[in-house]
Amino acid sequence: MNKFLIASLIFGVLFFGCSSNTKMSKDKVLFVTILPLKYFTDKIAGETYKVEVTVPPGVGPETYSPTPKQMVLLSKAQGYFSIGYLGFEQAFLEKFKSTNPNVQVFSTAKGVALIKGTEDHGDHQHMEGIDPHIWSSPKEARIIAWNIFEGMVQIAPENKGVFQHNLDNLLTEIDKVDSTVNQILKKCTARKFIIFHPALGYFARDYGLEQLSIEFEGKVPSPKHLQTVITEAKTGNIRFILIQKEFDQENAEIISKETGSKIVQIDPLAYNWPDQMIDIAQKLATPN
Repeated sequence: MNKFLIASLIFGVLFFGCSSNTKMSKDKVLFVTILPLKYFTDKIAGETYKVEVTVPPGVGPETYSPTPKQMVLLSKAQGYFSIGYLGFEQAFLEKFKSTNPNVQVFSTAKGVALIKGTEDHGDHQHMEGIDPHIWSSPKEARIIAWNIFEGMVQIAPENKGVFQHNLDNLLTEIDKVDSTVNQILKKCTARKFIIFHPALGYFARDYGLEQLSIEFEGKVPSPKHLQTVITEAKTGNIRFILIQKEFDQENAEIISKETGSKIVQIDPLAYNWPDQMIDIAQKLATPN
């Protein structure tokens, strides 16, 4: 009987101890703005934190608004990692920081060589603002990873060794992606491509390409601009148009019909960042 009681007590201690640890683990939550940031943060945090994403799959981050349920969860997070320049982030984060001063907020764009107002859109130039799509560049992805690492160390300095080990592995992975993309794009004969939403400015800069955007920051292209893009497609013999699944294809279809170009879907907002970078490179390298 005594042995039974002892065994029961031991089981109880282990059971409730494990339950307590599980609850503690669930309480350790970080938030990021988009899925590629979740990929990087998952890699660095490992098993130490659960990482949640603000903008859900299939939704454009330019005009997204967090739900009331997300705001409750966000208020309980230990940290928030942002891009810093996406459409909704700046106004949202200013308000969020003022009402949740205990949640540490980190910009992953710190130290990135930002593209500022240099995009040529055919009939006009956008002379202000910052291209927020920094994760499309393996070069800048290394800086993003370092920024996440430094933020993680501020949040949980006792786990610095774990984070450093995970960071080293992630940087190795990013380097492999960069090398693979370089090899793929050696086959790319056309250095200019058409894209509906200008999500690959940093990617293009990394690899000596030029993107011609149909749309910019959610603005509907003018008829004059559409005609300019059509002319560019014809004179440059550009035979495909890249588009993300988050966007309406109507204007891309107009150009497609006028030029005989094929519409090709890409997903730079997907979680699996390495696969998407390589997939984009392969689609750009496909002969027209």
